[in-house]
Amino acid sequence: MHLPKRILRRAKAEDGGNGQSGILPMDTQSLCPECLRVLDATVYEADGRVFMSKRCPDHGPYNELLSSDAKFFQLMIERDLSASGLSPTPAPRTQDCPQACGLCEDHLSGPMMVNIDLTNRCNLSCPICFANAGARREVVELDLDHIRRLLDLARESSEVQAPCLQYTGGEPTVHPYFLEAVQEARGRGFAQIQAATNGIRFGTDPEFAARAGEAGLNVAYLQFDGLSDDVYLQTRGRPLLDIKLAAVENLYTAGIRTILVPTIAKGINDDQIGRITEYAIENNEPVCAISWQPISFTGRLNYEERLARRFTIADLAREIQQQTGLVDMYRDWYPFCFVDPFARLVEALEGRPNLVMGCSPVCGAGTYLIVDSQTLTANPLPAFIQVGPLMESIYSAAVRLKRGGFLRKLNVTRELRKLRRFHDEEKGPVGWSFDGFVDFMLDFVDFRQRYGDNEARVKATANLRYRPILMAAMHFQDAYNYQLDRVRRCVIHYAAADGRMYPFCSYNSGPCHRQRIESRFAVPLEQYRSACQSSLVK
Repeated sequence: MHLPKRILRRAKAEDGGNGQSGILPMDTQSLCPECLRVLDATVYEADGRVFMSKRCPDHGPYNELLSSDAKFFQLMIERDLSASGLSPTPAPRTQDCPQACGLCEDHLSGPMMVNIDLTNRCNLSCPICFANAGARREVVELDLDHIRRLLDLARESSEVQAPCLQYTGGEPTVHPYFLEAVQEARGRGFAQIQAATNGIRFGTDPEFAARAGEAGLNVAYLQFDGLSDDVYLQTRGRPLLDIKLAAVENLYTAGIRTILVPTIAKGINDDQIGRITEYAIENNEPVCAISWQPISFTGRLNYEERLARRFTIADLAREIQQQTGLVDMYRDWYPFCFVDPFARLVEALEGRPNLVMGCSPVCGAGTYLIVDSQTLTANPLPAFIQVGPLMESIYSAAVRLKRGGFLRKLNVTRELRKLRRFHDEEKGPVGWSFDGFVDFMLDFVDFRQRYGDNEARVKATANLRYRPILMAAMHFQDAYNYQLDRVRRCVIHYAAADGRMYPFCSYNSGPCHRQRIESRFAVPLEQYRSACQSSLVK
């Protein structure tokens, strides 16, 4: 184990540098939005923002906004503490990335989460859905045997099994064997089982929510665009707020916690960011996280339209700061890969491989709010923990312990307690000591055990005074802002119907392998309906 070059070149200010390390411009590879040819591209700074430029021999030049704030963008890169992730199980090598995708030896990271599309059917027809559910007169729906095969593929695709399995769609709850699919995933040892859902069935059918909890569903990844039906009329085509709120309540009664998933579109619901954050804080028992998703573009848009409508992670961080006053956009946000040193420490102490969050530092960013459930006040973790120096200290401990194998008998708790000097108790939640922070970190060590029993987990959550809420933001790529180096480090993989694994951003954008695979397995809508009627008659 060694400190990655990315660490060695970082600015050495006390906690993460000042974002002015001179790392731009940098070279990357992208795609032509028209013909999808791989193009050399340059990422550069102009007027305090970050752009990517590229030129296709046939379709000319393209310029694309990557970040509205160059300082924020550079901070995310400087805070990349990750080494290379675990390689997936070797597959035939290809030089035709990403068009010939299906994980190969060029892919750098194992999956932290595996998605399986159960169906492309949906009980909504959302104008902003990247999956285009219901747009074609065809149905793609897996039978139970096919689902079992993909679960086995997901379990065996990496040296260490992905901790999270998410059923997606379409709307996964409309699948006739949704509950059986959840049971099959639980039987294969996934630590957390999620459903990416619009919440309609959970919000209108408490009994179904209860059965899902009994089957083993742990988390609902709930589409949640705001606290106003005016927003849902624009994003989802109908008023849904009451159903969303009921879904959160019914799910928690069933032992299932909720991750709120707002798709943020500039001029439509970016003014809802503060209200969504406040709702999560006020409902910190059923809600465990917010997964912000700035909208990606499909179809053809000219440069001026894209520039006006593009909403980047830096925009989100700025809006949260301005609308809530809680989270500082430069101090509090870190790339997901920032937690890699902690994974390395656990790996060194346990003496066995551990999955790491090896995604690109520009894929997404996150922070934690520690919420006092009695006062409903919230403190960002980096406001009272010097997380930069702490993580570098953890990495040094991991290196030391890995070199001295006999020291592995030391436990993680003892190592974490040595880090008290990075904790400022006076700036943190009143009454939340450093021991509380150690317990927070240990939850990640025991992640695979925490989700086995929904009832026990919900009871434990109810007894906590201080509850963490993850604030995560991931900007999925489109053909305009596509970067191949991001795709090669992707940690969210699809187990697709063709029996291969795909990174999220090659399955849903760029070459969009989803379209090719769904066309192969689709049946005409009328044929599907006829088959359903025949089965009912039988």
